[in-house]
Amino acid sequence: MDASNPTPVVALPLDADSVPAQPPVAEQRPHNVTAPHGATRQDEYYWLRDDERADPDMLAYLESENGYTDAVMAPLADSKAALYEEIVGRIKQDDSSVPYKYKDYWYYTRFEEGQEYPIHARRVGSMDAPEEIMLDVNELAEGRDFYQVGNWKVSPNQTLLAYVEDTVGRRQYTLRVKDLGGGETLSVQIPGVSTSLAWAADNTTLFYIENDEETLLTRWVKTHTLGGEAGSDPVVYEE
Repeated sequence: MDASNPTPVVALPLDADSVPAQPPVAEQRPHNVTAPHGATRQDEYYWLRDDERADPDMLAYLESENGYTDAVMAPLADSKAALYEEIVGRIKQDDSSVPYKYKDYWYYTRFEEGQEYPIHARRVGSMDAPEEIMLDVNELAEGRDFYQVGNWKVSPNQTLLAYVEDTVGRRQYTLRVKDLGGGETLSVQIPGVSTSLAWAADNTTLFYIENDEETLLTRWVKTHTLGGEAGSDPVVYEE
């Protein structure tokens, strides 16, 4: 920043009577977190992690944080709405990616006007062929507060689609597999994985990375054979 021409400080038009005097402060509770390599560290705020979203202390604290934020930002509600409309107005809502060819198909991702999520599709032979929708993320996200497809991979014979989904926003994904021929989603559900995926050449074996439950970091590279039990998937590499 140029000291001779400093950036002006803009004061928010806050109503002192409507904003709490102090923001909420999270309680510190001692908790040891052990990393995969054995090192231990203190995380006094680990108690705020609640995978089930049910701990009353955690929920009460988040409600107080949200209440404070709402009170501080309330005077800017009109500006926030105007900014949102301007941002949305500058986005090409019916956009699509550049198609790329993999074996027999052209693959691409597109968006439809008024929809929030992408549609992953393909066409056999050329872009003039009929469209085959592999994943309509708008349908998968319907009725959910959060939904994200972190990654997807087509099998070498192009008949199966492996993808990972996050339904809570913690980047802890669940591995799923879809039959592209019949359109059915198979019974495969492997939770707590990362976005890394790879098919073996046999079209039935998947490589994926399972995260550590405590640290949430990637830890085990495993293989899953379709039709097998995920709990017995062998580890091929451990970080």
